[in-house]
Amino acid sequence: MIGIPGQTFDDLARDIALFAELDLDMIGVGPYIAHPETPMAASPERYPPAPPGRQVPASELMTYKVIALARLACPRANIPSTTALATLNLAEGRELGLQRGANVVMPNLTPPQYRAFYEIYPAKACLRETSDQCHACMAKRIESIGRSVGGGRGDSPNHRGRAHAQAGR
Repeated sequence: MIGIPGQTFDDLARDIALFAELDLDMIGVGPYIAHPETPMAASPERYPPAPPGRQVPASELMTYKVIALARLACPRANIPSTTALATLNLAEGRELGLQRGANVVMPNLTPPQYRAFYEIYPAKACLRETSDQCHACMAKRIESIGRSVGGGRGDSPNHRGRAHAQAGR
């Protein structure tokens, strides 16, 4: 989570270094969006921010920066452009995430009548779409930035790279 209360820029730098050290296949980063029915939103005094000038902002821009830095640190990992980005910027949040280093999207395939039960933050994007509508919308959005929708299993390039290295031993 980018910008959770108390998170400093040093914390964020250590997290990104850890991503690289762990050689991860998937790195999901997104902005902290407080849900009003959680303790962190209901009692913010219990979760103070980092000292002035050190608190990471829970912003769309900071999330794009972390995606870009994660891509530089982990060039072969899958990094999703998240629904949280679409929630902050419905017009082009996911597209901007893809243009800044993300390389996958994660469509919501949960039947619409059940999605409201998984409201991890308020005003979550795409809450009422069917899976077919979501697929069509995502394909159109991806193609609008000059990219194409992949058709494979979705293995990370990192995973494929390790498999080739192990086969060559």
